[in-house]
Amino acid sequence: MNRHFSILLRITVSLSFLGLLIWLFRKDIPEIWRTLKDVNAWFFLAALFMNVLALVIVSFRLKMILAVQGLGLTLVETSYLTFIGMFFNNFLPTAIGGDLVKAYYATKKSDKKLESFSAVFFDRFFGFLSIGLLAFLGLVFMNGRIKDPKLVWGCAVFAGAVLVIFTLFLNKALAKGLFSGLLNMPAFRRGSKSHKLYNALNAYKEHPVVVAKVIGISLVAQVVSVVSLYCIIRSISQEISFLNLFLITPLVSVASMMPSINGLGVREGAFVLFLSEFISKGSSVVVSILFLAIVLFTSFIGGVLYLFSSRLYKIPKLG
Repeated sequence: MNRHFSILLRITVSLSFLGLLIWLFRKDIPEIWRTLKDVNAWFFLAALFMNVLALVIVSFRLKMILAVQGLGLTLVETSYLTFIGMFFNNFLPTAIGGDLVKAYYATKKSDKKLESFSAVFFDRFFGFLSIGLLAFLGLVFMNGRIKDPKLVWGCAVFAGAVLVIFTLFLNKALAKGLFSGLLNMPAFRRGSKSHKLYNALNAYKEHPVVVAKVIGISLVAQVVSVVSLYCIIRSISQEISFLNLFLITPLVSVASMMPSINGLGVREGAFVLFLSEFISKGSSVVVSILFLAIVLFTSFIGGVLYLFSSRLYKIPKLG
């Protein structure tokens, strides 16, 4: 029942946002179509390449995070996990549903199930952190030049929330004080699954150098994603400051986390909402369509990899 409700909710949200966009821009459809036909193929291919590159960089981050838990996957294997995660995002709740699939397949390489799931959790956590840092950098560099207050306040609140969570993560004394009552509960007794999960989540506090490297890699991946979006905008001959995208990208990423079909509809609405301050609304719709095309292409890659999973992701017999 809950599963069916989740599917119905995601479909309803995506179709509602898509329907609203089509209705709002129904008069601009001919112009939008003409703009799509005139897309600069080289800029669009550059955007596609940058998006794939960002996913490979993220895969390298996952490789480092898994290594902390004693899971020695190769970059090829973590890239496989990343792309099939993109594929399954189309079927599982929100844009992070594919993380569950990544964790599941990571467990197939060892018997460390809790460690695998905690590693994928932290991979997403560091992804959020990098998005928050990107928003913070955007606020610093733009220095009040953004006219729309929803951009500024949205980025400020998100960056602040991420900073608080990360501070809690790094501060051992503070975290222990906050969770001491929880750890004294019978369910968290030493040797229990809950206690093992807690230890797995805390393993990263003992590797500050790895954490610093992972944060750096995450920022690089986010910057490459921004370059991809910039190339999309240039492919339709629109001009926008590269730094403006440091504010827009985080907010679109957060909006994509709403219950939907891999962010469909919600993501496009966010693009139109935030990009329309810098380019025409019709052009922002075209950008959202081109970005969706890239998302579908990377999902297709994940689907192909999943189809040949037995050859590309060999699962050893555990014994």
